[in-house]
Amino acid sequence: MFGGLFVNEVIKLFTKKKTYIIWGLFIILCVILVVVNETAEKNYLRYNSPEAQLENLTAELKNQESYLASLKSDTSLSEEERQLYEVQGNSYLESLKEQIATAKASLAAAKGTDWRDNLKQQIEEQKKSLNETEDTASKKYQAREIEKLQMHLDNNIPLDDSSYNTGINYYVLSITMIAASFLGFGLIMFNGDNVSSEYNPGTLKFLLIQPVTRIKVLLSKFLVMVLSSALLIMITQFLFFIGVGLVKGFGGFNRPVLVGIKYEYIFSNGQKYLTEITGSGYYIPLWQYLLKALLLQFLFLVVMVSFILLVSTISKSSVIAMTVLICTILGANIVYGLSATYRKISPFVFLHYSNIDDVITGRAVYRTSSFLFTGQTVIIMSVLSVILFLGASLWVFKKRDIQI
Repeated sequence: MFGGLFVNEVIKLFTKKKTYIIWGLFIILCVILVVVNETAEKNYLRYNSPEAQLENLTAELKNQESYLASLKSDTSLSEEERQLYEVQGNSYLESLKEQIATAKASLAAAKGTDWRDNLKQQIEEQKKSLNETEDTASKKYQAREIEKLQMHLDNNIPLDDSSYNTGINYYVLSITMIAASFLGFGLIMFNGDNVSSEYNPGTLKFLLIQPVTRIKVLLSKFLVMVLSSALLIMITQFLFFIGVGLVKGFGGFNRPVLVGIKYEYIFSNGQKYLTEITGSGYYIPLWQYLLKALLLQFLFLVVMVSFILLVSTISKSSVIAMTVLICTILGANIVYGLSATYRKISPFVFLHYSNIDDVITGRAVYRTSSFLFTGQTVIIMSVLSVILFLGASLWVFKKRDIQI
């Protein structure tokens, strides 16, 4: 009988126009992210490649020459001012010529040199600097940098791999950005009226007259809410990852990502500051970071859906349920931005688990000044929140007198 309830909920879900509208909006958002990533790649190549740098320096040289030529005909300047500006301008002009010569030499060398050779040279220079450094903090930082460079070299991944619109770079951006900005509101729009919309029309009548318990009715709704939300979101993200990868390449799955950054309080000029411990953290391959991000996204989705279910079960009005849910998210974010005290207790509030990158890297500690904001805390509190919200929903739904 439970299977029949589950199938019935799936049928109801996919007969609603709202389902396809929200899914379509999510697809559009995914397309926008592809465009954003592609634009970022083009800007990187335009402004950071050796050819682009040489072109920019050449353009700046022409502008400087025009500026110096205009000084001779500028009647608003005194002779002393003109001479001063010419000296300064000529000095900058010579500096630009030197930079252009260096850029040309670097470009010529780059064309005849494999990037791996340059990377090996950087590693050797870092190791030499490490041996010559006496400062303990600097040694830790340099050792961490050597580890990163060596991982790039061992896995045949260029240092600028993160600047390209590859499949895995898109996948990571999609998960972290969507979770932080869209997921909570999207889940509310998708699931906010799942229970409340069925009170007044009396559609629950056809469920409750069946020989099933109310707990099974509500559990079937919860499972469909979780599974449909997860599948529509995560499958769409995965398909875009495959699509971008086939067109642009999948990128370096073993690119090192710094995580587990640690912080400490220091005192300076009578003030207490939270600062990163130099050299803290460790590198993991990007595929491992991606798996952690997927897990945290799914956890946030489940706990958010369980909270939505609770509010929708308590309220007999879809409008009230949606309003309460949206105001809860907006209010929590406003208070988070205004209150340092609230930020310190935010590790225990599931609404702030959507910034996945901060949780994985450890930067959530810095943003909240709470050493408790760790991945372990997020997992534990997410599980407890789901149990609490789901249990409360079942209790309310079981005890409620539904007039139908």
